[in-house]
Amino acid sequence: MPNSLPLRRRCPFPECPSNAGQVEPRVVRHSTYMTRRGRRRRMLCKVCGRTFSTTLGTPYYRLRRSRNEFDETMRMQVEGLPQAAIARVKQMTPSTVGRWRERAAQHMALFTRDHLALRDPVELQMDELRAHGTGNDRTWVYSGLEVWSRLWSGLRVGNRTLRNTALFVRGVRAVCPPTGAPPLVTSDEQKYYEPVMRNTFGPCAYVQLNNRYARGRILRSDVRLVLGPDWRFEAAMARSEDSRRPNTAYVERLNLYTRRACSYVHRRTSGRMRKPQLLAQALELLRGYYNFIRPHASLRFGRVTRTPAMQGGLFKRALSFREIFSWVPGPDRRPAPVKMLPRGAQ
Repeated sequence: MPNSLPLRRRCPFPECPSNAGQVEPRVVRHSTYMTRRGRRRRMLCKVCGRTFSTTLGTPYYRLRRSRNEFDETMRMQVEGLPQAAIARVKQMTPSTVGRWRERAAQHMALFTRDHLALRDPVELQMDELRAHGTGNDRTWVYSGLEVWSRLWSGLRVGNRTLRNTALFVRGVRAVCPPTGAPPLVTSDEQKYYEPVMRNTFGPCAYVQLNNRYARGRILRSDVRLVLGPDWRFEAAMARSEDSRRPNTAYVERLNLYTRRACSYVHRRTSGRMRKPQLLAQALELLRGYYNFIRPHASLRFGRVTRTPAMQGGLFKRALSFREIFSWVPGPDRRPAPVKMLPRGAQ
């Protein structure tokens, strides 16, 4: 298991030789400077000799408010509060909350892309969630879950089309190791899964389920082995510690958590959303919170309750918003800097 904080400071300037892999990063404390919020620290890169503030390259850069307020706002976002309610509580405009969420979601997506990896996936479940309240009933949320670690391994927001299904499955496959025992993959009978799985996923035991409901409950589940021989399916089931038979119960439980924690997909919500991009931002932020920050109730071992990232061997302890938002991404994946207008400009 890696160190609990492999988020050491790197030089935020792309032209620095340390970002090209030529030399090791060497960032040290340099001096302090005064702001309206108090004294701040400046850092020095011993490789290129340039100084910079500790917030350069992070969502905190030129924030004009404290980092605690930013973290509290994002926590309210992932706890299911609508944007207007957050603005009323924090006494700011809803547009400010939206800009902060966009900035935080971009950073969280980069952090997830660099740190999320499945070491030895045993059972993967995939499902879709209809996003009500978007003004477009064709918007769906694709979610993938690795059952043993409870890692939210894949996310895609869009129409239920062949292209979106392919992009989603490729995203799930990208976090899986190139070698190892073939996992068990389960999903519903959505028509695009079978051709995409045949062309993109590789060796696995892929099973589709046809759930038949009666009075709001599953009456019977018909199992159909789509990809892989019978012996591979039996070997994958023998490795599974959570499921006695193929199911999608764990990813459906994730869908329930998504509905509760994201105001945009509440079944009856007053915080309607006009664009699916806003839903994608909110869910990307929620996904990082679910994987790296929030302890999972089903991952309790004695007095310790682990996060999915801890269970998956990515970190030794739960992270915080401050640690994730203080991490500086590589120069090739860094979002465009935020441009600030001078005071009085329209």
